[in-house]
Formats: sequence, C-alpha cells, structure tokens
Amino acid sequence: MATHQGGLCCRNLRTICEPEEGFTLVELLVVLLVIGILLAIAIPTFLSTTSRANTTSTQSNLQIALTGADAYYTQANQTYSGIITGSDPNVSSISAVDTDLTFYSGTNWTGQNVISLWTDDSTSLVLASYSSGTEDCWYVIDLKAPSSTVWGGLGTGTYYAVNTDVDAGAYLAQQTAPSGASTPQSSEWPAG
Repeated sequence: MATHQGGLCCRNLRTICEPEEGFTLVELLVVLLVIGILLAIAIPTFLSTTSRANTTSTQSNLQIALTGADAYYTQANQTYSGIITGSDPNVSSISAVDTDLTFYSGTNWTGQNVISLWTDDSTSLVLASYSSGTEDCWYVIDLKAPSSTVWGGLGTGTYYAVNTDVDAGAYLAQQTAPSGASTPQSSEWPAG
C-alpha cells in the first residue's frame, strides 16, 4: 500500500513540476486576431496597388500605340487610311509597332494588351483600351486636323479621356464620345 501511495504521490508531483505542452485557447485567439488585423491592412493596399498598375499599363499601351500611329501617319503621306491592314506595301501597319499589343477595329474584344482603334481613314484616330483592375476604359483621341464630328468637335491635337466603371465587353474606340466619358484633356491623363 505504501508503494501505491508513493507512486500516486510521484505521479501528482510529476504533473505539477512538468510544464504543459501546447497553447491555451486565449493565446491562439490573440494570434488569430493579430493575423486578422495584419490582413485587414495588407489586402486593401495590395488591391489598390494592383489597380494602379493595371491603369498605368493600359495608359502605357495607349502611348505606345499612339507613337506607332504617328509613325504610320507620317510614312503613309499624312493619312490614317489602312493603318490596321497595312494596305500600302511600303508602310508597316500599326501592329508592327509592338508585338505585345493586339489591335482591332469594329468588334469588342477584351484581354490584356488589347487596343481598340477607330479612324476616319484620313486625319482622325481614336484608340481605346480597358483596364480590368479598375474597370475603366481609357481613350486617346488624335486629330491631325480640326473635326466637328469626332468626340463633339475638337481642335487639332492629342486628347486623353476615361470612362469609369465600364463593362469589359462594352468598350470600343468610336467616333463619338461614349456616355459617361470624361471631357477630353489635352495635357495629361484625367483622373480615373
């Protein structure tokens, strides 16, 4: 009996002296709370950075397309006629400007690095591209001569505009300003 009591006493002493393994429920909840707070701070920051990057990429693609269109206009004897097809064998079409960009005219097509193009086959050009991160459609209107019909009548120059919260399938470069588009600015990109 004495041995049994000694063994029982030793077992109780061992449980008192040895530390328990694992974390308490309170400790686990505190860790989860800290992780939740860090995520609440990090996720919006990440999403806004991604949206800004998409917008910057879209604007950059439009600037590249505009540079190519200007080169085409100069090489094609001061006209945008045939800019998509490259109908003049001595002049490269706009798609030769940057192989990472896809140009189309007339139908809606979404995707990354896609530029919609409209021209009057003379001196007016409208470029559009969709930014998926912000659901904005960005426009460049390039007029080599004043026009009373393109985007409500603008003078000669290059103009920038944005249409916010656009459905991806609804953006298209066109002669008239789409409903909701910002007033074209000649100096810089408008706020999106």
